[in-house]
Amino acid sequence: MAKNSLIALLQEKLDSARRELRSASVDFDISDEQLLDLRASARQIFLELKEQDRQVAQKGLLAALKFW
Repeated sequence: MAKNSLIALLQEKLDSARRELRSASVDFDISDEQLLDLRASARQIFLELKEQDRQVAQKGLLAALKFW
């Protein structure tokens, strides 16, 4: 259950980071460095979410194979 809430939290953070990046990309007052930082932040959150999804899927597969 805790993994699911962690995944939900990471998904919410990713959605927020994507919205922020999208709005920053059309705002010409934001410097290129800040835009690159926002992109790196969104990418890092995406990678964390991907890793959590992988762990849950792997655990689910191993639990399904366990028959004792």
